Amino acid sequence: MKNPLVSIIVPVYNTEKYIRECLNSLIQQSYSHIEIIAVDDGSTDNSLCLLKKLAAKDSRLKVFSQPNQGVSAARNLALSKATGTYVMFVDADDWIDSSTIEECLQVIGDVDVCFFAYVREFTNRSLPKLLFPQTQHFTGEACKQLQRRMIGPVGEELANPGMLDSLGTIWGKLYRREVLDGKSFVDLKIIGTAEDSLFNCNVFRKVQKAVYINKAFYHYRKFNSDAETKRYKPQLSQQWNRLFDYMQATATDEIGQKALYNRIAFSIIGLGLNECLSPDTLKAKATKIVEIISQPHYRKAYKELDLTYFPIHWKVFFFVAKHQMARVMMLLVLCIKKIIY
Repeated sequence: MKNPLVSIIVPVYNTEKYIRECLNSLIQQSYSHIEIIAVDDGSTDNSLCLLKKLAAKDSRLKVFSQPNQGVSAARNLALSKATGTYVMFVDADDWIDSSTIEECLQVIGDVDVCFFAYVREFTNRSLPKLLFPQTQHFTGEACKQLQRRMIGPVGEELANPGMLDSLGTIWGKLYRREVLDGKSFVDLKIIGTAEDSLFNCNVFRKVQKAVYINKAFYHYRKFNSDAETKRYKPQLSQQWNRLFDYMQATATDEIGQKALYNRIAFSIIGLGLNECLSPDTLKAKATKIVEIISQPHYRKAYKELDLTYFPIHWKVFFFVAKHQMARVMMLLVLCIKKIIY
């Protein structure tokens, strides 16, 4: 197809400070045959009004609204409205380079998914995140390994816990529509977070060919103080247990199961950071961490976790987790929080 239609899905909730920059980056794409499907998820600010004003100026922007149901429901509604040959997801507080879609279409050919690097945008600096050393194609077994990496790391991949969900983001990818048929996002009220990675764990079971472009087209805003990742989630541990159950269904062989248990072991980082946001005392937070890592699947994960590949600081952290030294772990998590927030 010479000029395929590309559907760009943008879920919107209370992002009036950022939505104009996001949508301008889409409207001004060098490839013009696009439809932008923005779903306002019950915003209480001026987001919906801004969407309607922009839509009045560009017919390619299609605006839908719903009562607040969460980002998964917003994306699912947008997917049901999308008519493009290809689908891309962009979050409303992020943006993409003007040549993103054009350059993806130049290399996609008969590939199911084209994905690319991104830039973490902090208040005073920008940090590119490259997923592989160079542009490369994936077929057959290599695509299966991509799917397994979205479940969790194994072997040398354990050396960098910060890469856990870097491959699994829903944004930073251009999908052939057919591979998304029958797929939907699970409500965050059920699984807490990582709906992106869970979605891709399912999608990539169907992917036969993929291509990675070693260019950072996507700009991921890390200084949005209203972002979902900055709020305390008291039920996160139970929600992630359900997330692990969903991922279990996508881990179809022994190495996939091992990857899942490594994800479970790594999850104590996110759970610890979540507890840092709790109003409880340090002692109460440490008690909660002990309760979490005393669960059978956590005990199994730490029993099997291979510390060989970790740099020294992560070896210390996971040694502490293995031996349930909760207060020390909370102090280490507080140090991590100071670095990344």
